[in-house]
Amino acid sequence: MPKVVTITDEDMEWLRENHDRVSYSSAAKRLGVCADTLKRILVREGLQDFSGAKYVSARRSDTQMWERPCMRCGDTEPRPKWIYFCQSCKNTMDF
Repeated sequence: MPKVVTITDEDMEWLRENHDRVSYSSAAKRLGVCADTLKRILVREGLQDFSGAKYVSARRSDTQMWERPCMRCGDTEPRPKWIYFCQSCKNTMDF
């Protein structure tokens, strides 16, 4: 599974204000991601739409959730079923 890219609130605010004024490569460089990842972020946040299945965001309404404790820290925050580690633990683990 690929590493989850986290964008700071400050960067998201900048992206909302400037996504239509700057090139994809410039915005991607500022956020520290590739252009394809930037486009996926734009689709996920509802800022732009692109044709093609590559940029379609996943349907989250169909995902079953559970509150099973994280196997590392015990966090019971809801997460998709069959995901055994919370996001913060997953970010610190080496795979």
